[in-house]
Amino acid sequence: MKKIKTKVLLLFFIFSTAFCLYSGGFSFQVDFVSRYIWRGFDLNPVHKPALQPQLTYAVGDSGFAVNLWCNFSFEDKNTDEVDFAFTYDFKTGENFALTVGLTSYNWVFIDGFKFKDDTTREFFVSAGLPKALLSPTFTFYYDINLGDGLYAELALGHSLPVNEKVAIELSGKLGYNAGQWLPDGADTGLSDLNFGAAVPFKIGKVTVTPYVNYTLVLLDFIKTLGENNHFWFGISIAR
Repeated sequence: MKKIKTKVLLLFFIFSTAFCLYSGGFSFQVDFVSRYIWRGFDLNPVHKPALQPQLTYAVGDSGFAVNLWCNFSFEDKNTDEVDFAFTYDFKTGENFALTVGLTSYNWVFIDGFKFKDDTTREFFVSAGLPKALLSPTFTFYYDINLGDGLYAELALGHSLPVNEKVAIELSGKLGYNAGQWLPDGADTGLSDLNFGAAVPFKIGKVTVTPYVNYTLVLLDFIKTLGENNHFWFGISIAR
């Protein structure tokens, strides 16, 4: 009961901060997803839905931002997360984008939580060409604790206008796992290929985005966990 109350209080804090104290620099988003798919892994082992709210504060025009992201499983509390990310966007102009950051992953609702055993840190650097064909973005993640390894991702995107207000946002992501969250001796290589489609639209000041994804699992180790290809969907509400 105590952990359930903690979850409720945390959700209340996120929602109230976003909507009641919303001001310049704050942005809020909440996603409902049918499955929690991350880099080819299904992180909710019973394949159930999850609620994923997040709150971001951008520090003026400095380029610095702080993000609080949470995952709440509807089935398994051990998969619940409270993550913090600190990022810096370099001022590089419209034709090139460069971001660096640090993410702290925290499974704080695990029974007998210990900081050393139930948290991990990951550095990342992301470089993109937003004005180029398919807007390619390369991102490299390196976990320095529990995940202990490198994961790299190439992301592509294309917008198909439907009318003056609505467009279909198509995306593709290819991941390469060089040992992150893999046991010693496991093969490394291309890990996952994701195809997505989203249709964002405005309702007042709020953006609502339904989306669908299909993830192909490519890495043998992930397949040994019983993971097959994933079809999953969600809806996002952001302001």
